[in-house]
Amino acid sequence: MSRTNINFDNKRNELANRLWDIFIAKGYENTTLSLIIKELDISKGAFYHYFSSKEECADAAIENRVSFWINGVSSAVSGKLNAIDRLKQIFLKCIKINTGSQQDEKINDPSNKIFHQKLMVALIKGFSPIYADIISQGNNEGFFKVRYPLETAEIMLTISNFYMDEDLFKWKPEAMSIKFAAFKEVLTNILETDEKTLNFMDELVV
Repeated sequence: MSRTNINFDNKRNELANRLWDIFIAKGYENTTLSLIIKELDISKGAFYHYFSSKEECADAAIENRVSFWINGVSSAVSGKLNAIDRLKQIFLKCIKINTGSQQDEKINDPSNKIFHQKLMVALIKGFSPIYADIISQGNNEGFFKVRYPLETAEIMLTISNFYMDEDLFKWKPEAMSIKFAAFKEVLTNILETDEKTLNFMDELVV
C-alpha cells in the first residue's frame, strides 16, 4: 500500500473516531452534514474527500468503533484455552465493553434509532465469526453439538445485543436476573451442552 493510501486511511479513521462522538452526542437524526463539517473543523472539500454522505459517516464511525472492540476481544480469546474458557473470556470482555460505556442511554435515544440499528447489525456481523470459531472448537472438544456454528453465533448475539438491552426495552433491574437465567438456558439448549457447562455465566450476573 502506498504512503498516500496509508495517510488517507489513517486520516479517515481519525475522522471516523470523532464522528462516533458527534453522532452519540447529537443524535443521528439531529446531525446534519453542515454540523458534521463544523464539528470536524474541516472544509467542505476536505470532508467530501473522505465521505460522500451522512450515512457513510455513520457507517464509518460504527465500523471504526466495532473494529476496535473486535481487536480487543480477539486478543483476549486467541490463547491456548479450551472452548469454555474462551467463551467465558469473550463474555467478560463484551460485558466490560457494555458496562464501560457511558453512552448506552444516548445510543438508545429515539434520535439515534437508525444509528443504533446499524450498530446492532455491525456487532452481530463482526463478532459472530469469533463466536462461531469458539463453537466449532467446542464441537471438536466434545462440549457442544452444533450443526451450524455461524448461524448459532448470530442467534446468540442477536439475543444478547437486542433482547438483553436493558435500556432499549426499559427492563426493570429486578427482571434482568430472570432474563439472564433464561438466556443461559437458551444457550444450553442451542449449544446442546450439559446444563453445568455454562455455570460460569452465573458469575457474570452483577
